[in-house]
Amino acid sequence: MNILVIKQTSLGDVLHSTGHIKAIKAKYPDSRLTLLTADSSADLFRDNPNVDELILFERYRVKRDWWRHPLWTLGHFKDTLKRVRVTEYDLAIDLQGRWKSVLFLYAARTRRRIVKGRWPFVEGFRDRRLHALDEMDRVLTLAGIDSDDTRMELFISDEVIARAKTKLRESGWDGLPYVIFSPFTRWPSKNWKTEGFTHLAAALQGRCAVVISGARSDQEVASQFVNDNDLTSVINLCGELDLNEFAAIVSAAQAVISGDSFAMHLAVACNTPVVALFGPTDETRVGPSGQAVILRGPAPCVRCYRMNCEKRCIDSIEPVDILKALDSLSVCTE
Repeated sequence: MNILVIKQTSLGDVLHSTGHIKAIKAKYPDSRLTLLTADSSADLFRDNPNVDELILFERYRVKRDWWRHPLWTLGHFKDTLKRVRVTEYDLAIDLQGRWKSVLFLYAARTRRRIVKGRWPFVEGFRDRRLHALDEMDRVLTLAGIDSDDTRMELFISDEVIARAKTKLRESGWDGLPYVIFSPFTRWPSKNWKTEGFTHLAAALQGRCAVVISGARSDQEVASQFVNDNDLTSVINLCGELDLNEFAAIVSAAQAVISGDSFAMHLAVACNTPVVALFGPTDETRVGPSGQAVILRGPAPCVRCYRMNCEKRCIDSIEPVDILKALDSLSVCTE
């Protein structure tokens, strides 16, 4: 049996799908499962035994360069469509449900198509009142697949764990328990105020170390944050880790403090406590589960889903609120 699964949105959303891929493989253990996902998510599945083949779509390059390189964009769509159509599938499931994913679902040679959403001539389910994970559960139910256990899962090798620890030590880690600050997202409106992290890092001095995570483009800002505030036991790992190394670092952390980002979802997947800071997005649809405290400031917020928002609702969260959340999770208690 050949199965195609499509999920190629942001890293956090793709991570959500790991539990659903597990459930599909549990239903059809002898199947060959092909996953069409974004190239930026590939490392999440390199060691995943439930995925037999990866088809990678350069989602962010298409989004960034389509108007500058239209011929390349068309060629990339064409090449990806060819790869999708090489195999005849018994079942194709689109866990994303946007036009750039449904395009491949329609193109697939398959006996049955199922989608998260409402699209013509395709079986689908959509209820925006539900959490995104619950929506995907219902899509699996539509396909006759048990969704009782769709908890996210990661496969981190011993080699990756050792490599991540080496990078920690080389960056100045002295073996203290640590929490992870993940201050950066692609949306400015999701980023908590910098001075808040400064006060929080100062309050945690002597209690635990702080690891700052982010992309290479965030490295300079993070370094300036550390140097300007004369903070000790603060380690800047922005741009130093691949996805699996970051997962290893998160797995060993006392807690993760993050906005609505990949780091937040990764903490849940790694069973690491998380303090999630919410502003423009809806925690009832995308918030974390498990050992989590969700904070939203007291200022009125309509969950506008704007990448840039002048109201800055998230900034009404105060460092003391996060310290109380860490205490409630028994993290870095004095």
